[in-house]
Amino acid sequence: MNDQFYIKFGESFYEKYILPKDLGLKSRQVSYWRENKVIPYFFETHQKHGRMNIPEAIWMMILKELSDIGISTEKLKILSYQVWNVPKKNKYADQVILKYIHSKKPLLSETGKVSLRDTLANEMVMDTLREEINQYTDMLKSCIANISQPHCMVYSPLTNEHSFLVNDGVLVKKLGSLTFDYPLISIPILGKLSKIISIDLNIKHKNLDYLSDLENQIREIVLFKKPKIVEIAFDDGHIKPRVITEKHVKQVELADFFLKNKIPKGSKLLIDPRSQHNYKLTLITK
Repeated sequence: MNDQFYIKFGESFYEKYILPKDLGLKSRQVSYWRENKVIPYFFETHQKHGRMNIPEAIWMMILKELSDIGISTEKLKILSYQVWNVPKKNKYADQVILKYIHSKKPLLSETGKVSLRDTLANEMVMDTLREEINQYTDMLKSCIANISQPHCMVYSPLTNEHSFLVNDGVLVKKLGSLTFDYPLISIPILGKLSKIISIDLNIKHKNLDYLSDLENQIREIVLFKKPKIVEIAFDDGHIKPRVITEKHVKQVELADFFLKNKIPKGSKLLIDPRSQHNYKLTLITK
């Protein structure tokens, strides 16, 4: 992924296009969660056929993961309320904006600060931002911007406490005593982000602006020309070749490759068709 990925993927962060079935969720389970208020407010209002944006979809995956290991419906309900409703009620988004306005570091120009003040004064806009900005979505944005660093949610089933790890050392101090007293569950985020990208990759007619032209070429060959084997290699051999076969879930493998390998700007793609419609793709970086 290159810099374009972070900009364009960020722009699609709140676009609602992901369905529960894309995540392997059955309609019966979603209905049950809705009836028992396990699903946060985002699934109750303004929903067209239950479509979700990226933060909402990843949260649904987290709920399913916790449910599958035996966390009760009541605890999931409380957890969702803590993650989504409490920051909204406490106006966490307002605090984030004020932090940028009053920051002494050169994070924003004076024009940008004026724009933020106008936003803060517009209650209608702030109502929307309070639903979209919280510690959880901050952690997701950090994960997108810092793919190589660990990001996860840490959850204690016994106390129903949670925190978000963004690789800044704060979590260890915050949960110091809890770490020694109660078992913790760690839920990694990168794999779930990869799942979202794999959903995008498999939509044939969707234009993925966050992929470079070269990455879109690779996507076209791997997913839509239906080869049995594709080997993707770098010319200088500094990254181990990725072999994708028909036995793999190809969009998942490809999403993982794109996330974990930053293709240098200006690279070219050497396409070597082989027998039985197989391909070797070599990325020329020099």
